[in-house]
Amino acid sequence: MAGIREDYIERMIEKLVAALAVILKAGKTQKTEEALDLVHQTSLSLFGMEYRMLLTIDAASVAELLGHPEKIKALAKLVSAEADLLQQRGDAVGVAHRLGHALALLQEAHRRRTTPDAETEALQWSVQDRLTRV
Repeated sequence: MAGIREDYIERMIEKLVAALAVILKAGKTQKTEEALDLVHQTSLSLFGMEYRMLLTIDAASVAELLGHPEKIKALAKLVSAEADLLQQRGDAVGVAHRLGHALALLQEAHRRRTTPDAETEALQWSVQDRLTRV
C-alpha cells in the first residue's frame, strides 16, 4: 500500500513540475491572466479542490486535508508561483498574502515529516526572505 501511495505522490510531483513550467513560461511572456488561470486549474487537477478554498482556510487545516508533506509542499510551491505572478501585476498585498500562506504551508509540511527535508527547509528560507522584502 505504501508503494502505491509513493507512486501517486511521485506522479503528482511530476505533474506539478510540468504545470509550474507552463505557468512560469506564461508569466514570462506577460500572459499573467492565463498563468493565474493555470494555477487554479493545477490546484483542481492535483488536489481535487478549488484553489480559492485552499487559500481561504488556515495552513494547518489545509495540511490536514492534504495529509502528505509532499502534497503540502507542492501546494506551497503553487502558491509561491502565484505570488510571482501577482508581483508582476504590482499587487503587493496579494504577494504578501500568498507568501505568508506558502510559508505557513511549508512550516506545516516540515512539522509532519519524520525526517528533515532539505528542499522544504530551503523553500522556507527563500519564501521567508521574499516575504521580508514585500
